Amino acid sequence: MKQLHLFLGENSYMLREEKKRWISEFVKRHGQDNLVRLDAQGLSIRALLDEVSVLPFLAERRLVVIDGIPTCSREEIEALSSQVHPQVIVLFCQSKIDKRLTGSKELLERAEVSEFLPLKGKQLSLWLSAYLQDRHISIQRDAQELLIDLLGNDQDLLTQEIDKLALLAAGRSITRGDVEVMTIPSDEGIVWHMTDLLCTGAKTEAARAAKRMMERGSDPYGLWAILLSHLKNVVLVHAAKEAGASSAKDIAEKTGVNVFALRSLLPYVTRVQTARLCAFLSWAVRSEKDLKTGALRATDEAPQEIQCLIDQFILTGP
Repeated sequence: MKQLHLFLGENSYMLREEKKRWISEFVKRHGQDNLVRLDAQGLSIRALLDEVSVLPFLAERRLVVIDGIPTCSREEIEALSSQVHPQVIVLFCQSKIDKRLTGSKELLERAEVSEFLPLKGKQLSLWLSAYLQDRHISIQRDAQELLIDLLGNDQDLLTQEIDKLALLAAGRSITRGDVEVMTIPSDEGIVWHMTDLLCTGAKTEAARAAKRMMERGSDPYGLWAILLSHLKNVVLVHAAKEAGASSAKDIAEKTGVNVFALRSLLPYVTRVQTARLCAFLSWAVRSEKDLKTGALRATDEAPQEIQCLIDQFILTGP
């Protein structure tokens, strides 16, 4: 078994949970005295070498956990690998690694790397179902799907929201209504939820969702920017289809639009009439210009004009 291990990846929730599991299992077997926690910030390679060269205290193993990766050269990683005590395990935990650095390259070659990537689609649903089952929390299927739509794949946000909704439900099954009332969408969730509603033609529901977001403190300018971004994607996908692109992969490559967004955009774009889309695009450009030049005087204290633009965008869109 390799003595150097590296936990890597942007899925901070899964990385953190696996690190906690490692530490918990280690302490059960080898005791708290053989666990060392270090912060890579300000950690010298000399101090690290001193820690990893110490044999375990009345146990078979010693675990040294480093949060982050200290700045070091290839030669220093080689020294670390050669000087670590045979009964010591070294675990580095870092969300991202700069592969241009020689020390990072050497660590990637010598360590057992476990990569934690964001969960999507079916994987995310399966994880959430398991989380609910472990805690004996019941949630209706449409409520679970809406929760993912509103919060995206941020597992920390999802677990916090589930625990809050479980308190509200007090033993009964969490409903879609509970989620609609209690859950404030994340930035990513707002994008997916709003665009999905618009693409399915649920304009009244989309307008209500926008109103709820602003009542809960969402920035109207931020919501307006999301709507303009959605319109840009609609125009790009429409143009790509007009130019002969057919598959989602081909359209994503030509436009830069996220493949997951195309799931709802493609059926919608096929129904949009070119003349209507062009007219609506002209209106949106004029409205944005009026906001920027002051012809529309929307402020934080008096946001009524931009709120009207948001309603008009949603209710009269192509």
